[in-house]
Amino acid sequence: METAPAPRSRLPRVPHAAKPAPGERILKQTSCDLNNGWLGRHGTLYLTDDRVVFVPTLLDHLLGAKRREIRLEDIRAVERWPISPGDMPRGGKRPRLFVDTADVRYILLPADMDGWFDLIQLVFYRRSREQPGSGRPEFRRTGMENGLLETVQSLESD
Repeated sequence: METAPAPRSRLPRVPHAAKPAPGERILKQTSCDLNNGWLGRHGTLYLTDDRVVFVPTLLDHLLGAKRREIRLEDIRAVERWPISPGDMPRGGKRPRLFVDTADVRYILLPADMDGWFDLIQLVFYRRSREQPGSGRPEFRRTGMENGLLETVQSLESD
């Protein structure tokens, strides 16, 4: 399968994204690093029904880090690096999750990377069932199957 070249990883200059609101349903929340650029940012990553939100720690916020949001409809691809969990990352780097939009590649290092990958895939599966034609991004990972997604699909076929 031929894939399009990855978008640039430089973060756009935008205002702070809104924190998850009290009425927003949070599906997953873990610590995470956002490693776009030469300075890594530490914080918390949230997945809601409509977006992925990165909220930096107070110290990183004081050093200029911004809250970032990725709308689910803007996501074009989700990729695990290295692509297979059994592969060793080059250069002693930590495995990471690439989330591509049309303009930016977000480089995320969440605490539970494969869990994040699985849940994002499941959210898009659910969205495509509820909103036919909404589309799904390309998911790139080998050597691992999403058992939860297979279970949901088999329950629907019964």
